[in-house]
Amino acid sequence: MTRLTTRRRELLEALDREGRRTGSAGSLHGRAIADRAGIHGTDFECLDVLDWAGPITAGELARHVGITSGAVTGVIDRLERIGFVRRASDPRDRRRVIVQLELIDDDRRAQMEALLRPLQDDMAAVNDRFDDDQLATVLEWLRSANDAVDRSTRRLREC
Repeated sequence: MTRLTTRRRELLEALDREGRRTGSAGSLHGRAIADRAGIHGTDFECLDVLDWAGPITAGELARHVGITSGAVTGVIDRLERIGFVRRASDPRDRRRVIVQLELIDDDRRAQMEALLRPLQDDMAAVNDRFDDDQLATVLEWLRSANDAVDRSTRRLREC
């Protein structure tokens, strides 16, 4: 176990605070994007999950976002109607539905790209400040931290 020096304690406290701030900032940013795109915040959360998780079942999407199967059906219906997602039958079990992100409407695609471009540009500038080894360390920390938060979320939902 690493010795807890004053500096390490301060760094760990700052990491905890900034990690929680990242979660809040991401949530608030997602709501702002959803508002500008004219969709519900939960709908945008589902789009975000589909973006990083890839095609998943409707049930998996509901579990990720923490909504019921009935609620996710409504979300998928809305997102499919406005051209953000597509349903497909699961090739292994045709009773299950796979949901995948698919911005087929060129106007919607352009709208989302315009909304996200400023953050992408800002993040590119942030990334340019770090070398590959530093980025690899940050990535390892983020993956580990996200895994810890995912485990905590599952534990909280099991109660």
